[in-house]
Amino acid sequence: MQFISVREFNSSPVKTRTVLEKEGKLVLTNNGKPSMLVLDIVNRDFEDVIDILNRAESIKLLDEIQLQAARGGLNTLSEDEIYNEIKTYRKQKRRR
Repeated sequence: MQFISVREFNSSPVKTRTVLEKEGKLVLTNNGKPSMLVLDIVNRDFEDVIDILNRAESIKLLDEIQLQAARGGLNTLSEDEIYNEIKTYRKQKRRR
């Protein structure tokens, strides 16, 4: 995955497009630190891309919950409770 500065992203859109066509994604950096992920969604269904990203966020949230539970930081949650947590998180995310 290629990293491009925000300044370069703004000043060289052709280079950005070329990288996206070649690699499908790139990371934008701000002051040398990763700050954004840019995905090429040409020839892809936008709703499918959003669904995939939402699923990835849900998996990350589930991993964090399970890690905290394993460390004793949370009471163990049932599958239904985990599902409800994910559902609540998604609703809050949509409101933003």
